[in-house]
Amino acid sequence: MSQSFNFDAVVYFPWARFIRKSLAIPHFSVKDISKIYPQKLKECGFKGLVFDKDNTLTAPYVNEIYPTIQEAFAQYQSVYGNQIIIMSNSAGTRDDKDYKDAIQIERDLGILVLRHNRKKPGGLDSVLNYFNCKSEELVMFGDRIFTDIVFGNRYGMLTVHTALLTEEGDNKAAAKVRRYELPLIKELINSGKTAPNHPMYKSEICLERLL
Repeated sequence: MSQSFNFDAVVYFPWARFIRKSLAIPHFSVKDISKIYPQKLKECGFKGLVFDKDNTLTAPYVNEIYPTIQEAFAQYQSVYGNQIIIMSNSAGTRDDKDYKDAIQIERDLGILVLRHNRKKPGGLDSVLNYFNCKSEELVMFGDRIFTDIVFGNRYGMLTVHTALLTEEGDNKAAAKVRRYELPLIKELINSGKTAPNHPMYKSEICLERLL
């Protein structure tokens, strides 16, 4: 599927890179979703979970939960049920003709794919319309800093950055950007930059951090 121009990403990249650098810092950076406790999220009051798909839940362009996190994701589903969605910058957008990719992902994974007109780091209205709660009561999981993490932080969500699941089949452009993103985030954290304050943040949510 060809992807259309991402206006929000272009606009918010310099803002997060040079002005509000905290937008690019996740609350937790982990190897994968197994390092976050879904039950702890629930106990802290988080009402819904928003996941990027490729290299967060699945290998790129594969509609199967990645083998090493299948058990972990089953725990998320047990705790949160249908309060879990996938928010992609391809499937479920206007680039997805007749939402064919979104429908196929839903059939294969059993997870709702959000239909939305604005790509991350935009698109909050579609998310809130689904969950019917405050943005700070949501958690955003993703492997991309300047789309997934900036999106979540921009709107006050708790943000979880996940490391690459696999390079196999990865989009070349995404891989190139990722090689820029990760060293930058390490540099910002080492210089003392922190994620935006979150009223429901608790360190015990995370089992093991990468950064």
